[in-house]
Amino acid sequence: MTKISSIDNNNPVFNPVKFIQREREASKLNIDQINTFLESTSERRDLTHRLINEITNDRILETDSSYYDLNKSQQREITANKIARLALYMEHDIKTARNNFENKNLIQDLQKNNGKEPLLSSSDFTIFDKRLSLIANIDPQLSTRVGVHLGLFGNCIKGNGTDEQITYWLQERGASMIRGIYGCFAMTELGHGSNVGQLQTTAIFNESNNTFTINTPNLTATKWWIGGAAHSATHSVVYARLIVKGKDYGVKTFVVPLRNTKTFQLETGVVIGDIGAKMGRDGIDNGWIQFNNVIIPKENLLCRFIQLTNQGNGDVTVKVQPQLDQISGYSALLSGRVNMVMDSFRFGSKFATIATRYAVGRQQFASNKDGKNSNQEEVQLINYPLHQYRIIPQLALVYLISPVAFKLMDTYYETLDELYRVSTAKDNNALVTVSAKLKNLFISSASLKATNTWFVAQLIDELRQTCGGHGYSQYNAFGKGYNDWVVQCTWEGDNTVLSLTSAKSILKKFGDAAQKGKFDSKLDGDEFGYLDPSFIAEVYTNQVTADISDDSNLESFIQVWAILLVKSLVHIGKALKKNNDIDSLSKLLVQISRFHAIYLMLKTFHEKLENDKESHITDEVTKATMWNIFRLFSVYYIDKYSGEFLQLKLFKADDISNVIQPKLFKLMAIIRTDCIALADAFELPDNMLNAPIGFFDGDIYHNYFNEVTKNNPQETNGAGIPPYYMALTSMLSRE
Repeated sequence: MTKISSIDNNNPVFNPVKFIQREREASKLNIDQINTFLESTSERRDLTHRLINEITNDRILETDSSYYDLNKSQQREITANKIARLALYMEHDIKTARNNFENKNLIQDLQKNNGKEPLLSSSDFTIFDKRLSLIANIDPQLSTRVGVHLGLFGNCIKGNGTDEQITYWLQERGASMIRGIYGCFAMTELGHGSNVGQLQTTAIFNESNNTFTINTPNLTATKWWIGGAAHSATHSVVYARLIVKGKDYGVKTFVVPLRNTKTFQLETGVVIGDIGAKMGRDGIDNGWIQFNNVIIPKENLLCRFIQLTNQGNGDVTVKVQPQLDQISGYSALLSGRVNMVMDSFRFGSKFATIATRYAVGRQQFASNKDGKNSNQEEVQLINYPLHQYRIIPQLALVYLISPVAFKLMDTYYETLDELYRVSTAKDNNALVTVSAKLKNLFISSASLKATNTWFVAQLIDELRQTCGGHGYSQYNAFGKGYNDWVVQCTWEGDNTVLSLTSAKSILKKFGDAAQKGKFDSKLDGDEFGYLDPSFIAEVYTNQVTADISDDSNLESFIQVWAILLVKSLVHIGKALKKNNDIDSLSKLLVQISRFHAIYLMLKTFHEKLENDKESHITDEVTKATMWNIFRLFSVYYIDKYSGEFLQLKLFKADDISNVIQPKLFKLMAIIRTDCIALADAFELPDNMLNAPIGFFDGDIYHNYFNEVTKNNPQETNGAGIPPYYMALTSMLSRE
């Protein structure tokens, strides 16, 4: 029997390799410079390439097409083995990171700690964090399992614990090295998710013996969706109401043992179950937890910003630092939100690469100009203007996410390091400043997380559809990729709630700026430049405009969004004066958050690209294409939200049809000529894409056929008779 997969590739009708290679060779773009731009710096680029090579060539961490056929139990077992492997990489990565610093600094730290190894800092995790981010692209359930322990459990302790508690749990007990204990993050409950302030689990202080009693008072207080709880975690940070002498001090954080670290038996009073199958990420053992009079010592209350003292004789005092207490309660979630913006870049680049290569290699329908099409070469999908509209803007989106993702990540680490430093020094003036920086970080991270996880969810599904029936195949990554991705829209802050929270904070800043002239250019200018009182006044009096028709005026492509934001905020402010019902304006507020994210993405991309040293792009042809991507992104979303632009009179109806839309299609046609090079510039190897229709060589049909037959052997000589054949034969043979 002839093996179809061995048929010669020189098909006279379909030869996708020819198209992809031809376009690759024709492009004059400098891919190395673009890749350096996308990876932020040359050092980060080199590290990314090294880590990708290590991950994809590790026999335990590698992921191939068999990944798509695993059941839930198999996924969880494989994930556990991969975590053990990653723990070894972590030790190596931390040693490497520490060796990058001067030895004298390490000696000084050892002296300060009486010869003990200094506590691990964020700089020590630079390499491993990057490794985990890249792993999220090929096996997101693995990165989440580790991320829950390090990013949620670990960061909650680091953000809310005293220096002594941080040292004990993260260093002495070994949590920061995935050793000794394994943690989970018990915030959400069956009845509450986003509304953290109303969580119902209680922690009642027992003044007679300095302990807390943790209880689940009712069914809806059951901790739910807790990653790692079902089978893995030995400890959890638990969000519970602090009750002292009958007074409720609100939700605080506690470290609660769940399982014996040696026997893995549940601790007394702890009840745990598995929440079962989900849309995706079944390698994560999400569970539910109930507490029945679980006793923990007083020291397990994380008390960086709260002090509970018991003098005896009923003299118990509680002191809370209100300035940072609420912020600290959410600090662990900040890490996840920041990482999800980076995930948006990584995930988006994967699916943009697959769909772009398929669109160039796939042909469908002849032009039929002479009324006949049987002997004509069929048209490449990417040459249809409508197909360009479905592909090219999504490619541009991913390019615009990259700079803002790296900038947000750097800001996060800098701000958190500053918080730990000034809170330890108890410098109240510095605390005021860092508190303001944290609030800005919450606003922008919430806006960027919500907007980009929504955008990438749409990207994955839209690009799946551009690949037709082959996009529906599990082996081409879109199905599992979408199911794994969309949880990003609801966890660690539901996108709608995050958008509303972000927008309300922006609205308050707008009110302070417009009515009181309050605006700190040093603190707010980088992210909220459109809230400068002088700019607000110019917009309000129509003294400022943005000419999108002039391609040479690059800043106008940003300014148009700044004007839209101000006009939208003015519109909301007027509506509030009329009815004072902010909930009725929720739809508009969500848009404010989204427009703020788009503004930040454009502003950050522009700042990076216009600086040759920062952008690493010196080739003029390449830079021109990158500016076209910048223009396209702005114009595409102007068209998307043309209703808002028309409503607020930034454009007339004729402007949309005569300026915006023609410019959009013109830019897409220009960028289309380099789309293969732009996809190649992500530099993702085939075993990271794990989708044969998007492999680098462009041999779409052979690659896809071979992966399908490898995982599903063809039937030979009746060997493939199904176990349910009797049901079929009896049906067919009935009278």
